Amino acid sequence: MRVAPRVAKDSLCNELKSARIQALLRTRPTSSGAWAIYAESKSQGRPDLGIAIAKKFAKRAVDRNRLKRVVRELTRNKAPGNVVDLVVRLKQPIGRSTRGRLRYPEYQELRSQLQGLVL
Repeated sequence: MRVAPRVAKDSLCNELKSARIQALLRTRPTSSGAWAIYAESKSQGRPDLGIAIAKKFAKRAVDRNRLKRVVRELTRNKAPGNVVDLVVRLKQPIGRSTRGRLRYPEYQELRSQLQGLVL
């Protein structure tokens, strides 16, 4: 059985390669609460995006995927004037009071922190 080739997503961001991510992680981050953003300007091309949400900090795959979708959404809606490579990293565990589950109030708080950093 043949599988159809994967179609590229309609996104303004390319995926970063491992070496580029490691280089960006050596720079000084901008951080707020639970997030750290590593950014570097580019002169041309499309912005690149790397997302690091460790299983150590978000135990459930559902929660990790939800946070990744939020990061992609907020970086996609960012002003198109700047071309910047970004690596967004979660640096604190989520759901301490809810046994590792991401609940709506905590989700809103994480989203607002990230929105303040990205925009």
